[in-house]
Amino acid sequence: MLVEVKVKTNGKEDRVIKSCVPKSLEVEIRAKPENNEANERLLSFLAKRLNLPKENLKIVKGHRERKKLIKIEGITEEAFWEKIKP
Repeated sequence: MLVEVKVKTNGKEDRVIKSCVPKSLEVEIRAKPENNEANERLLSFLAKRLNLPKENLKIVKGHRERKKLIKIEGITEEAFWEKIKP
């Protein structure tokens, strides 16, 4: 499945701010947008939240932008939206 994620960096904590079914999220990440730190932290946070290996998540678009398109494998859409609620 593909999910659009809007990322806010330099946050106080890693958290989902808003989820808009069917395809978008807003997430706050504690990392800085430097040296791929925020992207790595985002993928780690989502993988942990979804109980998936980090390898199942991949940024397919927006590596250097706030809006990213993330491909997620190994979970149904229904389970994804249930686990990702703020």
